Amino acid sequence: MSEGLPDDRALSRDMYRDELARKGADNKCEACGHDQWVVSQNMFLLQALQPTGSLVPGEGVEVAAVFCNHCGLIRLHASAVLMKERHYREV
Repeated sequence: MSEGLPDDRALSRDMYRDELARKGADNKCEACGHDQWVVSQNMFLLQALQPTGSLVPGEGVEVAAVFCNHCGLIRLHASAVLMKERHYREV
C-alpha cells in the first residue's frame, strides 16, 4: 500500500448518499421500482467530446455513479451540483 493520504472513498460515498437523500434523489428506480441504491466507491469523469467525436483533453464533468441494487440501472449525478449546498464541519 502506498503512503500518503488515506483512502476516503467510504466517506465520499456516505456524503454522496446523504446528499442524494437530502435532495430527494433516492426514490424508487425508474426501471424496476425498487429503492435500494448503491453509490459507487469510484468517481468518474464524463469526458467532453469535440464535434468530430475526439476527446477534449482536460474537459468533462465529474460524476458520481449510483446504481440500482436490484436491476443494475446506472444513474450519473454531477458531483459539483450534488455537493453544491453541502455544509462541511470544521476540522
